[in-house]
Amino acid sequence: MSAASPSTVSEESPRILSRELVLILCVLALVVLLALTALLSRMYHKKIHTLADAMFAQGEADEQAGQVKAALTDYRNALAYNPSNPLFQLHLAKALAAAGRGEEARSYLLNLLSESPGSGEVNLELARIAAHNSSLADAMRYYQGAIYGEWHSDPIAMRWQVRRELCDFLLSRGAVKQAAPEVIALQENTPAGDPARLKIVAQLLLRTQQWNRALEVHRTLLAADPNDEESLAGGAQCAFELGQYVTAMEYFDRLPRERREQPDLAYRYDMTRRIFAADPFLSGLVAEARAQRVAGALALAQTRAENCAHQTGQSLVQSPPQTDLQRVYQQGRDLQQDWAPRYLERFPDRLDAAMAYVFSVENASAAACGEAQGDDRALWLLGRSRSVVNQ
Repeated sequence: MSAASPSTVSEESPRILSRELVLILCVLALVVLLALTALLSRMYHKKIHTLADAMFAQGEADEQAGQVKAALTDYRNALAYNPSNPLFQLHLAKALAAAGRGEEARSYLLNLLSESPGSGEVNLELARIAAHNSSLADAMRYYQGAIYGEWHSDPIAMRWQVRRELCDFLLSRGAVKQAAPEVIALQENTPAGDPARLKIVAQLLLRTQQWNRALEVHRTLLAADPNDEESLAGGAQCAFELGQYVTAMEYFDRLPRERREQPDLAYRYDMTRRIFAADPFLSGLVAEARAQRVAGALALAQTRAENCAHQTGQSLVQSPPQTDLQRVYQQGRDLQQDWAPRYLERFPDRLDAAMAYVFSVENASAAACGEAQGDDRALWLLGRSRSVVNQ
């Protein structure tokens, strides 16, 4: 076979080079098109996200202005451009709840919770919806999830606020037993140097009738501000309920008369005054004054017993006695002469026995005829406090 001529080789080489050049140019064009497509895609998504962010910002502005319906539209439009944004979903859910559309809000929140079960904010919104629906068990569960959940900013303060909200919710539903341990936890997480929060805790302790703890908090507040009327009033209430009438009167005396006459204090102040007027055990009393007080208490208790017996149709001289009132009354009848004022003054060791009889009569009368009022109730309260002290 004869070799190719030089002219043939020179004709094929340009064709090969032109084919390679075309391929290279095609690749370069493809790369340019891909880069341009990526650039346009980024620009498009950036524009979409910019629109979504603008609509979200408008939604926040509308919500702050109280225009909930407008905010709902804005949030929905924002989600249309950015449907997977959890912040947008959360704000839409909150706006739905504010508009009274709790079930719609709940569906969004449950979806968010499935993705972030530890979210404090999502749990809190679910708790509020459950509280609005009076679902105690669900509200408790979600509030606890919010308290122990994750918060992006100032988690300690947020958990304190959530627990306080839980306490208010439980008390508003009359669930005092469930609220009590939450109030204790709130107290234990409140710094001693934060009077604003301590006052909130003190009021919650009063509402749950945890008198010892409440008195402790009020004393802390009064150590910082001895003239704070709210703390003096709270301390007086606690001391009264604990039977610490000297302390209660100390706080009452430091309050303005107008404050003592307000409904939350008027009864306690009046009763504390009556107890002070009747108590023969107060320090500083001379023997004559003690004897006179005991004699007055004996006469008052006997009258109370006689009125109660008449009310219930009992005879206090029945023999043998059948009821507690009859038995208690007759036990002291034979000792009446020993308890005359002149003997009580001369023999102060008889004071305790005489007052024990008074307290027994008041207790028996209260059991038979209901709790007394006025001075008889003062004696009954005094007797109850003395029994606690002597235990």
